[in-house]
Amino acid sequence: MQSRIAIACFLAIGFFATEASPFIRERNPRAFVLAGERIRFDANLTPQFTDKQINESAEATRAGLAKWASTEHGRRFIARFNRDEYEVLITENWMEEGIGRAPQPGLATLVAAGDHSKIKAYDLILNPTFNIPRSVVNVYPLRQPATPADQMAAAWAGEMLHIYFYSNGISLPHHQRADFQQEWHLMAAELGLPNMPHADDDE
Repeated sequence: MQSRIAIACFLAIGFFATEASPFIRERNPRAFVLAGERIRFDANLTPQFTDKQINESAEATRAGLAKWASTEHGRRFIARFNRDEYEVLITENWMEEGIGRAPQPGLATLVAAGDHSKIKAYDLILNPTFNIPRSVVNVYPLRQPATPADQMAAAWAGEMLHIYFYSNGISLPHHQRADFQQEWHLMAAELGLPNMPHADDDE
């Protein structure tokens, strides 16, 4: 009888040791990190947000990511950076003067671009409250986002394009590069904003 109880206890301990506890948070989340947790994506690369991410981030930020993730470039970029060798730390800053910004990382990160054994960390700063005047008719629908979600989708696209260039070891400035502008216009067109600029004055 005692041996059966011992075996049962051993099996129970083994079960709880191998099952992930819902009370344990990721200590070092990688890839896309929002509200301190990694953003998970399904097989179609659609973001699946946790309760904490939903409670501690703006709806426009999440809706913007979902919209960008539905585009060809969005899926391609997400597939590239959704790996443990990268960390894209998303921060919402209501004091940011534009819709988003991706500061240049340190020289060591740029130099390590081709080293898959090194973790490359990047900051992505978004302002989901950047004002879209509600009383003004959008007379440039192919140039200006119409909703906060549209605006955040453009911010995700534009700033992740900067991070893509960083991940290839290319430092600022980017806006003057023909290849940057070519990629941006393709990405903007996928979002329904083919005439939206992305230059120094638009950050």
